[in-house]
Amino acid sequence: MRPTGARRRAAVVEPQVLQRSGTTELLHRECAVDVVFTADAMPALMTWMRARDRPEWPHLLVVDPLALDGGDRDRAAIAALREAGMRVLLLSALRPRLAAQRIVGAGVDGVASKYDDEATLVTAVLATLAGHRPFTARAAQAMQLPSGSPRLSAQELRALELYAAGRPIEEVAESIGVRPDTARKYLSRVKDKYAAIGRPAPTRLELAYRAWQDGIVG
Repeated sequence: MRPTGARRRAAVVEPQVLQRSGTTELLHRECAVDVVFTADAMPALMTWMRARDRPEWPHLLVVDPLALDGGDRDRAAIAALREAGMRVLLLSALRPRLAAQRIVGAGVDGVASKYDDEATLVTAVLATLAGHRPFTARAAQAMQLPSGSPRLSAQELRALELYAAGRPIEEVAESIGVRPDTARKYLSRVKDKYAAIGRPAPTRLELAYRAWQDGIVG
């Protein structure tokens, strides 16, 4: 059921042009929501909002984590928008899974998958606007740890993510706040855990492939 009363406003932050235009059209056609701003990244939205009075701001932000830098700045921006009363719906293919989990963990109001059908997306949008916290079935499935994945500690997971993305060991160590030898130990343990479940990854290339299979890197 569509919301009654004054039309709601939304912003869509999505890096893919066709997905952005399709989401905009769906919000207008099926949800009676006016999309007042679209962009491919969060800084553009924040700049636009600073130039407008608060009554002009969107009620809803529909955002893909690929439009976020994954760092503290964008997470802080989303937190500030929610604090100001804006509802945030994450709409994503949810891969890499790890990046999506970080955004969800930092705080959003709803999560939907780009593979959901239109009816499911409409339901998620309206539920988010109504103050609920929808999490579609496809989104929940995408966020789950794949079966047959090793159980990694937070530091092992972060080291694997960076190493599999091509970072040299010195950068991996600096990013997670340890010495290079410690970072190597984390990665050695990761390799041991993959070998223990019958998915050996002795080389960097094979380890990067395992990380891709498990949604740790895109």
